[in-house]
Amino acid sequence: MHETVHMSMNPVADPRFELDLSDRMTKAVRHSGLGVQELAERIQVSRNAVSSWINGRHKPRRRDLVAFALATGYPVSWLETGEAPHDGGTSPDGGLLPGLDSNQEPAG
Repeated sequence: MHETVHMSMNPVADPRFELDLSDRMTKAVRHSGLGVQELAERIQVSRNAVSSWINGRHKPRRRDLVAFALATGYPVSWLETGEAPHDGGTSPDGGLLPGLDSNQEPAG
């Protein structure tokens, strides 16, 4: 007798595919084109701090997360929650998130 396992065919609705903060930070770093050392210098923290955030060992303080968002061009709200802003913009990597200016406003 076979047991049927129902799996979601929609990765967005499937919790196994949700990104956590460190995953979102890793994606932001990767798509920003910045190295960990360069990013750390830009936001005035140690390289080890950035590494510990993207590896999920520690969570950044709010002010560091805001600086991280500004440096990478990703919205703080997306980094914190994983939810895209509802303005229909596009991200620096061509996704659904807007590129941001220094005021965390959609650029363009």
